[in-house]
Amino acid sequence: MARYTSIPDTKLKQLSLGFYVPGVDLSSYDPARLLQSDEIWEQIAGLFLACEVGDLSALHRIPSIIKESDAYLVWQAGTNLAGLAGNLSSVKDVFKPFEKDGSGTEYFMTIALGQTLDPDAIEMLLTLHNDASDEETRYQIERELSYLLEDTNGPIIRGADESIESEDEETVHIINRQDYFPKVTAALSLVRAQLPVPNTPILGGKVFDVVKLARRLLERVGSAAPEIGRIHRHRLIFEAATGVNCAAFFDSPVKLNSLQATAILETFLDSDDVKRFVPGQRYFFGHPVGA
Repeated sequence: MARYTSIPDTKLKQLSLGFYVPGVDLSSYDPARLLQSDEIWEQIAGLFLACEVGDLSALHRIPSIIKESDAYLVWQAGTNLAGLAGNLSSVKDVFKPFEKDGSGTEYFMTIALGQTLDPDAIEMLLTLHNDASDEETRYQIERELSYLLEDTNGPIIRGADESIESEDEETVHIINRQDYFPKVTAALSLVRAQLPVPNTPILGGKVFDVVKLARRLLERVGSAAPEIGRIHRHRLIFEAATGVNCAAFFDSPVKLNSLQATAILETFLDSDDVKRFVPGQRYFFGHPVGA
């Protein structure tokens, strides 16, 4: 990386949590040069930066980068970028090279599908649920379905697992998809009835709207009992859509800094930036993302 100061991996790993690296001005780097680096985290930073300046064609490079690593954080960073900057088609392209290779990528594909906010992702998530061989992937699918269809934790996020007592009074755990899937499809039908066009993005059972997301997120961070998982997801969607730096939302992965989060959201809502965002449209750093 001639003419460039190398960026420590310890800093760039923050890209697995969001789109900003504390203490590093990524905009001062050339994304093309970062993508030529031998360091995987610098390549990921190059992907992020290219997409942030509007070059969403960079998404096609995600598979070649993440396949070089089995590190969870590398895959998490690539997944977030694929889902939040891409659409269903590009997410399929990202994960297609890993189909049936035994790498267990279904978990990450699940997250990316949910992040597209596309109602058509729900049928794909149900198919993945039906085929899921491990419970963590199944639970993540249920979280994604809930984020898309429920505004707060409800029957969809509670999932398909049930505990029943057998005749010999032993507790048996079953996956009751027979009852669970109709709950999901019924909720999806209610949401689809609101949509101006079939693939309008959705979040929390409503048409996706960046400004309304900011207002709802402001309510969430001020709640006496905040749903941390949902705040994490909504904060990430908001940061990706607007380019607003939300790294200060959390002091640690589980410790919400409600004062900082409130200040960030209020600043956005009081600014002229709110006029840039149209209801029913996804964005990545202010650039419209097509279906």
